[in-house]
Amino acid sequence: MVTEIQVSPSTKGVDNPTTPDPAIEVDGDQCVVLRDIGWKGYTTLLRVRGERSIPRMVYLDGNLSLMSPSFTHEYLEERLGILVREVVVGLVIPCIHSGSTTFRRRAKRGGVEGDKTYYLANLDRIRGKKKISLKVDPPPDLAIEVVVSHDADDAVEVYRRFRVPEVWICDENQLTILVLQPDGQYVPSERGHAFSFLTASETHSWVAHSQDSSDTAWIIALRRWIAEVLAPRYQEQQKQAASAPDQIEGSD
Repeated sequence: MVTEIQVSPSTKGVDNPTTPDPAIEVDGDQCVVLRDIGWKGYTTLLRVRGERSIPRMVYLDGNLSLMSPSFTHEYLEERLGILVREVVVGLVIPCIHSGSTTFRRRAKRGGVEGDKTYYLANLDRIRGKKKISLKVDPPPDLAIEVVVSHDADDAVEVYRRFRVPEVWICDENQLTILVLQPDGQYVPSERGHAFSFLTASETHSWVAHSQDSSDTAWIIALRRWIAEVLAPRYQEQQKQAASAPDQIEGSD
C-alpha cells in the first residue's frame, strides 16, 4: 500500500512534513510518500532514524518514500542475498557486500538504500574503507530492489543518476535485470555484467523455489546446483575470456 502526504502550504519548502494518518494494516509493503521535502528535511529524517533498518528511504527531487517491508518482501530479499553470497563463495568471485548502505548525493538530488548492494568490479577502489562517499568513491556494481506492493521507479532513477552499472528488480513473478548503457539509460537484459553466466529466469526460479521445504534444504540444493551446473559454466566462460586476446592476435 502506498500513501501520499503533501506538505502543507505553511511548511512547503521548509522541511517539516505533515504527520501522516496511521497506516492501515495490509499484507504487502507499507509505503508513505512525502512530497516537497528539502534536502535538509531528508538528511534530518536520516539522522532521526539513526542505525535502525526501517523505514527504508528513497529520496528523489523532493519526494521522500518511506517503506516498511512485508514478510514476502523480506523473504525474497533474503533469498536473493543468500543466492548471491553462495554464488560468489562457491565460484570464488571477489565481492564486498554493502547491504542497504545509504547512498546519496545532493548534487544529484537523490538518495537510496537498496535491499542488497554489492561491489564487484570496483571492489579494489573501496577495499578497507569504513565510509563511502559518492563524491569520491564509485557506486556499487550491483543493486537489488524487491517490490511487492510498490514500484521501484524512483529508486531506479536514483541508481541511474549515480550510474550504478546493474540493477535487479524482483517481485513474486519475475526478476528483471537492468543494465546501464553508454547513453546513461537502463535496458532490460536476460543476463547482466555482474554474473553474466547466470540468467534472470534461472535466478528467479531459485528465489521463488517452493517454500514447502526449509531454507536449510533450499541452500543445500542451491550449493549442489552451483557446483554441478554453474561452476563448469563459469569456468568455460573464464577459459573463453582468457583465450580471446590470443585469438585476436592470431587473426593478424
